Amino acid sequence: MISGFKKNLRKKMREIQKSYLASLTYKEKHSLAENLCEKITALPEYKSADLIMAYIPDTLEADCTPVILDALEKGKKVCVPKVDFTAMKAGQSKMDFYFLDGSKSLEEQLETGTYGIREPKSCLKKLIWGVAGKKGSEFFPAEGVAENATGGCSEGKASPSPFMIVPGVAFTKGGKRLGHGKGFYDIYIEKMCKLGVRPFLCGVCLPCQLAEEIPTDEHDIRMGCVLW
Repeated sequence: MISGFKKNLRKKMREIQKSYLASLTYKEKHSLAENLCEKITALPEYKSADLIMAYIPDTLEADCTPVILDALEKGKKVCVPKVDFTAMKAGQSKMDFYFLDGSKSLEEQLETGTYGIREPKSCLKKLIWGVAGKKGSEFFPAEGVAENATGGCSEGKASPSPFMIVPGVAFTKGGKRLGHGKGFYDIYIEKMCKLGVRPFLCGVCLPCQLAEEIPTDEHDIRMGCVLW
């Protein structure tokens, strides 16, 4: 029942998004992105975060690129997701986050990925929670977890919560989210929580993506705030 409603809502919202974006000029789209950036960067959770987990938008998603550039300019660590194609072929919804290099342009670090959207190149450092020493990766301490002498994990001092910008097909103002149906973010966030990481979740969307109500189940994760 819920899955059928979600499927219909996804289809309806995508049609609304296409129509809405088609009605905007380039200047209006740029203004939307800049206004969204101002709202996000004004949040105390963003200001205090050492790590910003963002995303590279597709043609229908809210553009958070200005936030990525702002965070890199301020010296924050920034990472964006990449779908694990091998896992996907095995029927698993898995993604990893890769760090962006603030000394290089975004275009130098991105490539066309699995779903035809831009993703970080595999040569960038992968975000590894609570474990250091893996080649081509960068350690970032899980909250309440620190690396021990053998490269494993042990209890340690809590680090500041990461700030995660979460896209979606639709949101309610109260924090409910409708994803694309593959569960990538729900699975990744659940994994973070099991490791003791408590990210601040900031759902972002276009004004047309706000819904009065979205049915949820036990796997759906609620946002800390929703901005548009």
